[in-house]
Amino acid sequence: MKRIHIVSHCYATELPHYAQALVYQLSSFMLHPPEECIVEVTVCCDYHDENTGRVVRWFLEHQPNLMINTIYLTPQELGRRAIGRNRAAKTGVFDFVWFADCDQIYRDGILDRLSTMEWPEGAVMIFPKQIMIHRDHATGSKVTAAVGDDIKLMDADTSLFVPKQYHRAIGGVQIVQGSFAREHGYLDCWPDWQQPVEKPFSSFRDDIIYRRHCLLHGQIVGVDLPGVYRIRHARTTHR
Repeated sequence: MKRIHIVSHCYATELPHYAQALVYQLSSFMLHPPEECIVEVTVCCDYHDENTGRVVRWFLEHQPNLMINTIYLTPQELGRRAIGRNRAAKTGVFDFVWFADCDQIYRDGILDRLSTMEWPEGAVMIFPKQIMIHRDHATGSKVTAAVGDDIKLMDADTSLFVPKQYHRAIGGVQIVQGSFAREHGYLDCWPDWQQPVEKPFSSFRDDIIYRRHCLLHGQIVGVDLPGVYRIRHARTTHR
């Protein structure tokens, strides 16, 4: 079986709804388990972030069939997503690495399709040309608020989502082959992008620079890969 590595960042110390969104993401792997591939998740988080830590601990204890790793970083390191992604990219023998966001839900057989699809010739990165997203911020906020103090598996109502077209590989939908990830990491050879930021979450441009890096080695190709849903939320760590 092919192996897929999902790499997510989650910082919920100030904004708990990120940890609540992570509940939906991790639940999706259990409620809609892939049949043609093996999935492993890495969560990049702050060791002192109790909201995220509680979610990860619950899944480790109650869903032992879900393989979860953690990479603990400072807020300054989390604010430079390339640091955690780089560490995750170079670990493990995976066929595909999906650099994701914690507010994404995977269902409808999307990971099975990824594992069995023909990789586009000349591509070093692919991304889904369309995702499903909540129709407004208020709907997404209600969904995250539905996660109570007692964590359990949560499944989002797909009727509340509408399609959104993607014309480029933004930070949460960057998919590369495992061999490329192990060789190049995530901006591993770009020293400035492996340094913590002074002001956490002041700017997220890592994905832009990574796209430029990938284009030095091949093409970035949008593909038909339905089945990813994104929880919409108004409050963000971006400052």
